Amino acid sequence: MTDNRGLLMYRQLMPAMVGLLLAGVAAADPARVRIDSGELQGVATDGVVHFLGIPYAAAPSGDLRWRPPQLVQAWDGVRPADAMGHACPQPTGKYQADWVNNAIAAAGIDEDCLNLNIWAPAEHSGRLPVMFYIHGGNMQYGSNVMPLYDGTALAREDVVVVFINYRLGYLGRFAHPALSRLQADEPLANYGLFDQIAALEWVQNNIAAFGGDPDNVTIFGHSAGGVSVNYLLTTPQSAGLFHKAIAQGSGVLIDRTMHFRETVPAAGATGNSSEQVGTDLAENFAISQGSDAEIVAALRALSWQQIIEYQNSKQLPFNPVVDGRVVVDDIAKVFERGEQHDVPYIGGANSWEWNQIANVPLIGKWFLGGALIEGLSDEDLAAFDDQWTRIGLSQRWFGEGLFWSSTRYLGKQMANVASPAWIYRVDYQQTAVRGQFPGSVHGLEMPYVFGQIKEHPEYQRPSEAAAFPPSEEDLRWGDTVRGYWLNMAKHGNPNGAFQGRRLPEWPEYRPDTDLTLVMGTEFKPVAGLNKETLDYLEYRALERRKAYDAL
Repeated sequence: MTDNRGLLMYRQLMPAMVGLLLAGVAAADPARVRIDSGELQGVATDGVVHFLGIPYAAAPSGDLRWRPPQLVQAWDGVRPADAMGHACPQPTGKYQADWVNNAIAAAGIDEDCLNLNIWAPAEHSGRLPVMFYIHGGNMQYGSNVMPLYDGTALAREDVVVVFINYRLGYLGRFAHPALSRLQADEPLANYGLFDQIAALEWVQNNIAAFGGDPDNVTIFGHSAGGVSVNYLLTTPQSAGLFHKAIAQGSGVLIDRTMHFRETVPAAGATGNSSEQVGTDLAENFAISQGSDAEIVAALRALSWQQIIEYQNSKQLPFNPVVDGRVVVDDIAKVFERGEQHDVPYIGGANSWEWNQIANVPLIGKWFLGGALIEGLSDEDLAAFDDQWTRIGLSQRWFGEGLFWSSTRYLGKQMANVASPAWIYRVDYQQTAVRGQFPGSVHGLEMPYVFGQIKEHPEYQRPSEAAAFPPSEEDLRWGDTVRGYWLNMAKHGNPNGAFQGRRLPEWPEYRPDTDLTLVMGTEFKPVAGLNKETLDYLEYRALERRKAYDAL
């Protein structure tokens, strides 16, 4: 079930063929389309059509758990596409906002969750740019069913918007020696990432039916979605599946990625191999005896609820791991060699990323703090010597060491390919709560990017801002950010006009100029932003890498 690049799903039909099959239907009803697995009936509202809960791969349950995504079985007749599909298995009630928890509960949670949602203009001429969004949630939470992920405002600007689900937590990233031996001919461990690649392949095969251009796809994502964007830039199997990339709030390490099989002593959270983490799970459920087939069968017999309950008791990262086949190497090394996909790139983060730790209970914060700085020497932490507690150290390390240093570093390594890069930092705070926080919180920009803020002020971050409607200044700020993202999707460059006005100039990022666009009350490029701290963090990370490589 693999294509000639040896990964997930073969290309079933050329997009042009799908477009021809569609042509007769689309002329009569823009919400009726035919794709490679059957016919869909979506919903048309106020000039925008949307199609919900479209399966892009078979349910990864039973014998398909911890397998690369498999083809969807075709259906007869017309399949309704007017309701959200399931969210992927995850702990429930983890979001502060009820509107998120309630939406996930309403959609239901099930392993049959590999579905996507599409928004498109009802009327258009020619094929439109495609914006392919990957949700965040620490690779453990989140779903395309969340109400924030509504593509109506973007579709009204003549793009086609796709929101996907992908496997999370232990179901999305898992390895065990028995599984490795039984499925040695398949890609292993990074199942959530494989899902993302399969969804991109689905877009190549089918998006023309919705008016989208398979040769003009922009991937973008926030938090774990931004991490995913950066990893997709390095996977050989995703080559040609997208043409621009926007990584928002991406936290990756530039010293070392967790590996599928190799362990590194005293390397903090990335030191254990993925196989070791999987062995720990199996031993927790007393699964260790028998043949490889018996062990794997016992693991697959566990309910997803059992696995999620165990996952919820752990503080583990679930970012992709180096498997040597799909994730071929530590992410920074791929960028350094110039082997990332040569596509225009935007990367950025917010000025107060460590707000994510602010609401963790004190005891949890203490242990999380220890986990974040485990394996770091006193010299590593010297840049933060104004913070004397383990918690204080971890808050700064989380924001500057995990998000900011890697964002700038990957931006610098884009000089190794021909395509341009742009780097930003969000400093903005909404007018109603301005000055109440140290900076801009993780994900503040997201409801503005999706144009959801005027009708739904409750989507705002931080939660204190959700009590107030956005001001005209807030809305104008959000329009500017959304304009940059749309220009990138349409033209491969965030600069230009949006809604009749010229956007503030955003210079390309180059290592020699080190220009970052600060998105505050003004949009202003700044040279050498936080240079001393970031230079030091980069130096220490590369020194740690030398030590790991020596081991």
